[in-house]
Amino acid sequence: METGKTGKYLKYAIGEILLVVIGILIALSINNWNEERKEAKLAKVYLEGIKNDLKKDFVLLDSIIHQNSKEISLFNSLSPVFREAIYAPDRYSGFFIEPDTTHYKYIFYRGISFRPIRATYNSLVADGKSSLIKNRELFAMIQQIYDERHARMASVYETLKPSEDRIHWTYASERIHWTYTDLKSAADDKIFLDLFNFLEIKFFYNQHLFDLNENMTEVVRLIDKELAND
Repeated sequence: METGKTGKYLKYAIGEILLVVIGILIALSINNWNEERKEAKLAKVYLEGIKNDLKKDFVLLDSIIHQNSKEISLFNSLSPVFREAIYAPDRYSGFFIEPDTTHYKYIFYRGISFRPIRATYNSLVADGKSSLIKNRELFAMIQQIYDERHARMASVYETLKPSEDRIHWTYASERIHWTYTDLKSAADDKIFLDLFNFLEIKFFYNQHLFDLNENMTEVVRLIDKELAND
């Protein structure tokens, strides 16, 4: 300071400080970049897991829809009044297929309920990682399937289950001894009305399965698109 070098020392000190600050900022930037890479990689793992779970659900969904459609078609073959009485727009016309009258006894048996695979989604939510899915529209659709539609499906099946049990036990003798011809000739009997109400609920259940299938198909398409953009 005595020799008039104060200015030089100040400039040197400021330069050192700037270098330190710049170094810290670069280190933070690299760290943030690494964290973003890790999060993007983890988000991809979750999306691929959800996609794989949904693809397994498709197999069960298709199987239940097809089996229910066989029963619906069999009952419809007994009397056209069934299709005329229920609300069956064109989008559900696939429920009415060529009936196999040799398997008419399926009408009396309990069906299979849809039990989805929720492991990946439950893990995503439980671990608090849902924010990793940057496409919030996609996450909202995933959330709707797992939190809304699955609950609705379970509720509809709970309505169907008592009817399944009642038909299965009330008409145990007919289930064993009757033929398709016997069933067709009972169009004015109580059994026909009970089966009508039962198959109407099953048709309603099939509608929900079909709609869920469409939602899942769209979500899988969007997941594929999201993964392709990574």
